[in-house]
Amino acid sequence: MPIWKPRPASEVPKIPLSRWRIFETEDGTRHFVGVDMFDSSARVSSPIETFDPATLQGKTQTGRIYELVGRKGWSLNVEYVWMRWCELYEVTSYTDITERLLEGADDDDPI
Repeated sequence: MPIWKPRPASEVPKIPLSRWRIFETEDGTRHFVGVDMFDSSARVSSPIETFDPATLQGKTQTGRIYELVGRKGWSLNVEYVWMRWCELYEVTSYTDITERLLEGADDDDPI
């Protein structure tokens, strides 16, 4: 399965994600990971800058807005793309922080 760079945020400023999760890498960056509902491709966002757990929307470093739709989830395609992305960016460890962010445990956190 090929991995490609997404179109710029200026062309696609908002993306709804289904079967999503939020991961934090060992360097502290956080990423939305899920299925792009426009084309059903698996996607990993650029680092998250802001996230509102009430609206399930967040803005990434590129300025793109991600809308998390439905319940959190997972798929084999998403898992493959996340693992491949980790290899490309030399990510050796990460944590699923989805529940922690949704429960508001990071109230003092900037995202």
